[in-house]
Amino acid sequence: MNILILGAGEVGYHIAERLAHEGNNVSVVDRDPARLKRVADNMDVRTVVGEASHPSVLARAGAADAELLIAATASDETNMLACQVAHSLFRVTIKMARIRDADYIEHGDRLFGRDDLPIDTVISPEKEAAKSILRRLQISSAMDAQEFSGGNVQLLSFKVTPKSCLAGISIRDISESLGGIKACVVAHEHNALWRVPDADTTLLAGDSIYLTVGSAYLDDLFHHLSGGVTTEYHGRRHVMIVGGGHIAYIVAKELEKIGVQVRIIEHNEKRADWMARHLERSVVIAGDALDQVLLEEENIDEMDDYIALTNDDETNILGSLIAKRYKVPHIVTLVNRTIYSRLVRDIGLDVVVSARFTTAASILQHIRKGKIYGMSSLGDGMLEVLEAEAMKTSAIVNVPLRELNFPPQSVVGAIIRGDQVTIPDGDSVIVPGDHVLMVAHTDSVRDVEGMFEVSLEFF
Repeated sequence: MNILILGAGEVGYHIAERLAHEGNNVSVVDRDPARLKRVADNMDVRTVVGEASHPSVLARAGAADAELLIAATASDETNMLACQVAHSLFRVTIKMARIRDADYIEHGDRLFGRDDLPIDTVISPEKEAAKSILRRLQISSAMDAQEFSGGNVQLLSFKVTPKSCLAGISIRDISESLGGIKACVVAHEHNALWRVPDADTTLLAGDSIYLTVGSAYLDDLFHHLSGGVTTEYHGRRHVMIVGGGHIAYIVAKELEKIGVQVRIIEHNEKRADWMARHLERSVVIAGDALDQVLLEEENIDEMDDYIALTNDDETNILGSLIAKRYKVPHIVTLVNRTIYSRLVRDIGLDVVVSARFTTAASILQHIRKGKIYGMSSLGDGMLEVLEAEAMKTSAIVNVPLRELNFPPQSVVGAIIRGDQVTIPDGDSVIVPGDHVLMVAHTDSVRDVEGMFEVSLEFF
């Protein structure tokens, strides 16, 4: 597939890396030669220096042959204009744009479309990050929480603690350790290396895992993992948010709907005033999120959740460490730079949200739309989870799983048939029409696609 990516920032870089790795013909445009050098040094793609919306630049990048354009520059206006130019001059079939400004998003139903601004799919980094944060708040004892098949299946990440019922247990004995609850460990991290485990893998204290479980068994799962100690909140839930940007606004609005008491600290007085006027019940304070006196005055030690959502990674990380010192039970940290995403867990911040990863995953899911119903990256980004539909002629159907020759580093985490969820074993059989939740290393994705009907249509 011929793909044109506009913008070589964190999102554009990650998308280009994934799509090039899968054998697509990728061209990347950016006006910063240093960014393009980083791209060219690390992947086999074509790079073009210039303004992403200029017709001459798009022509040099191969827009005339492009089947897909992804506009992911830092400018909404550049992204929108580039899609218009690609449509009017080059007839690019599919056009996607990253749009950040809430004013554009709010009027998107009348702005974007074939007869208006010709953008087929609009991706909002703030909305994607906010959705990810809200999922983590819904299941606050998990490091990460994702749902598939309309909420029927949960994919949860946990750290194995020394007192956990999972410490010292092999993967094959997980169900017994969880009181008979059917769960499948689909990803395992040991010594900072993520992989798809085999049945003989033993979980050690300090390791991290992702497991799949039917949503109906969530309460029982948490009961066993907590050793029978309830983690429910008593009375009203109290959440402190630092940062008053658009992500914080979306999160606060949603938390207000479910009766959560929200307290927001924003350093910019004008923005703090805007937040106070546009939120109904949240308390908004203009001040420094790292001011210890202010934090104590706002009762940080009584918070159930602390969410660091400023535009500065260092402030988010330091604020989260302060919240940890005050023993806030659940802390979520927003980071944007790749280097921080990999380091923050080493300093004890386990629940991290990256707008880059959530945006890139959303774009990739839309690219592969057809037989793909959900998709995201796990761990350090080298593992991919997807929900896909098995077809009549797929090699994966009508054969017990133990008889299938799965590619290395891949596993079936759940089989969904209607509303019925099966956590599979070797005797499980996939039939046409089933939705299959699979996890695979990025090196195995192309081999996994060969187990399904039509690789390009399916992925």
